[in-house]
Amino acid sequence: MIKRFIIVLLVLIVIFGGIFGYKAYKGYEMGQFMKHRKFPPVSVSVSISKIGNWQPYIHTIGNVSAINSVNVTTQIAGQVNGIYFKSGEFVRKNQVLVTLDDSLQLAQLKQYESQLIVNKFNYAQYKKAYSQNAVSKASYVSMLSALKQNEAQIAQAEVTIADMTIRAPFSGIVGIRNSSSVNLGQYIQPGANIIPLYSINPIYIDFTMPQNDLHSLKINQKVKIELDSYHKIFYGRIKTISIDVNAVSRNITARVIVDNKGMYLRPGMFVTGRVFLPIIHNVVTVPVTAVTYNPYGDFVYVVVKKNGINIVKTDYVKTGEERNGVVVILKGLKAGEKVVTAGQVKLRNGIPVVIKNEDGDKKSQTNSNANIRRKVNKKVTKGK
Repeated sequence: MIKRFIIVLLVLIVIFGGIFGYKAYKGYEMGQFMKHRKFPPVSVSVSISKIGNWQPYIHTIGNVSAINSVNVTTQIAGQVNGIYFKSGEFVRKNQVLVTLDDSLQLAQLKQYESQLIVNKFNYAQYKKAYSQNAVSKASYVSMLSALKQNEAQIAQAEVTIADMTIRAPFSGIVGIRNSSSVNLGQYIQPGANIIPLYSINPIYIDFTMPQNDLHSLKINQKVKIELDSYHKIFYGRIKTISIDVNAVSRNITARVIVDNKGMYLRPGMFVTGRVFLPIIHNVVTVPVTAVTYNPYGDFVYVVVKKNGINIVKTDYVKTGEERNGVVVILKGLKAGEKVVTAGQVKLRNGIPVVIKNEDGDKKSQTNSNANIRRKVNKKVTKGK
């Protein structure tokens, strides 16, 4: 029994040993095949990594506000007898907007002026008499007081009459007149809103930014403003930076002054802006499609020549800011290198490639690609 058991055991060892040996041999052969396998060229698109100046900026949003804005009102009650503006028009400083009926005030002024004639005459007589000790000092002072009161009444009446002509406090654009509040013949009270007035050229834009950007902001810094409503672009400069930080949003406000000759910017509008930072020189950039983003490290495929054939090699990079389809390469790539921008899915390190969009004459490029294919196919045939 022991002898038979040993024989069976030896037979099994031989059988399984042969099986495992065969599998190991096949695996070795497959590994050697894959190791020396010649891949057919992959068609790719490339771009040249460039070096140049990079303009960083802070993207932000803002609201348009007038430099001066006010609801024009009246300090005197009265009846409207003249309206001298049209809604939405430009008015200059001190231009007459509305007049109130001042006939009663003018009559009072004439009364005060007539009384002034009498008071001046009496004062002159009392002054002469006082110098001759013909009247008491109290009588003389009383007449002087009456004269001064009369002059004050005239000055007050003149101010009242002037206030009944309502003028623009500054140059700007008037808003829409509320026909229910100001009309000809209507009696208005002091403080009644007559018309809104805005000074909008130049104009302010208040941009909000995170407090972390505060160190990047400077007075007179250039800002680009985009107005989607008219597809217009404006340029301005920072005039003021807020001293406080919003306790809720932790944002700061930068006020930009902008030339607004075309009157496109209106108070309350929403705009986007770019606050330009100092230019960075000698920066390497590539199309963003050239970068393969990976949890273990971002990389690009660089096309190099080997034995007259274009192949790719993996080059790990550190990327920076991305904008308009272009990304900054901070580390790992030099200027002037060919990087693959399309066709990376089929690539691996060392594989031959055929370039579809390389610069140069189209016919010569086609011939060059054909030569590369012939060389690769020839090597594949020899390998077999």
